[in-house]
Amino acid sequence: MERKFKYGRFGLTENPVGKYVALPWKDGRTLLGEVIGSTYDYVRGMLHLKVRHFCGDMWPISPVPSAVTILE
Repeated sequence: MERKFKYGRFGLTENPVGKYVALPWKDGRTLLGEVIGSTYDYVRGMLHLKVRHFCGDMWPISPVPSAVTILE
């Protein structure tokens, strides 16, 4: 089952760390990984996720929570 992160009035209502996520990528591929942390960008006012592939490498980008899908 897949779902998106839940948002409330002041941002995320759940802790993203430890969740397995997927992100559509180039040429029809999908990035899969585990969220290991998050950072808040005060200039843009957005939360960015730090995601690691299952092999241990970091993702090439730090996506916002609304861009990824949680795998359950």
